[in-house]
Amino acid sequence: MPVFMTPDGVGLNYQISGNGKPLLFLHGWTMCSRVWKYQVEWFAGDYQVITLDLRGHGKSESPNGNYSFQILAKDINYFMEGLQLKGTTLIGWSLAVSLVLELCDSPLPDIDSLVLVDGTPMFVANETFPHGLPYPMVKRMLKLVDADFTQALVAFHELLLTEEEAKMENRDEMWDLLTNEGYLPRQEVARALLLSLYNEDLRGKIATITVPTLLMQGGRDKICLPGAARYMKKHLKNAEIVIFPEAGHAPFLTQADTFNQKLGAFLNSL
Repeated sequence: MPVFMTPDGVGLNYQISGNGKPLLFLHGWTMCSRVWKYQVEWFAGDYQVITLDLRGHGKSESPNGNYSFQILAKDINYFMEGLQLKGTTLIGWSLAVSLVLELCDSPLPDIDSLVLVDGTPMFVANETFPHGLPYPMVKRMLKLVDADFTQALVAFHELLLTEEEAKMENRDEMWDLLTNEGYLPRQEVARALLLSLYNEDLRGKIATITVPTLLMQGGRDKICLPGAARYMKKHLKNAEIVIFPEAGHAPFLTQADTFNQKLGAFLNSL
């Protein structure tokens, strides 16, 4: 498997399939690049599909130290520059939406479009942003990560899919892509990034984004609420939104064909 070395010496695992316009897929909290299996299979015939394990996740190296949004966003920037990617569509899910917003607040690498999947500019709700999770709920999750990381993951995984999605014919494969223990980050890494989600307010960065943006959102998402996607649509300069009414937090898995068709139509429109 190819490895990209960051300037501070951290090896990041990545995979490339196909040729053409680059599509860079970024995964969510405690996940890895394997979650994009159905998108790699669909798009590699026409595009250069790149999947990256974030620092501390999947098969990337997991050093001690800083796991802030700023550090992981810099990793993505270095990676894109190192591979000399041009005219890239950057596709982020969940946590990675926060990283994309962080990345776009600085001089951008050569990105011509964004796809933001089930993300939010602010994870915790307050009086000015009711589209996040309740403060007590996120506080309890932080405490549970400290006390019992395994149980915290169980509680998190229970929120990923709707009851109907959890009974789908391909549920075993989906759960393996989402929860395989061989790809989990260390407890310290997961906690650091959950703390960043807890603290960060990225709403001010949205206005800096001018490239065409597609928001893709599960209508029954319990982690990043649909209201957050609608908020971003309202405040982005050049955005469209696709809602999957019956989907939870991972429509790219549970409604893969429809998701891929909608994503493909957006890419064709660029």
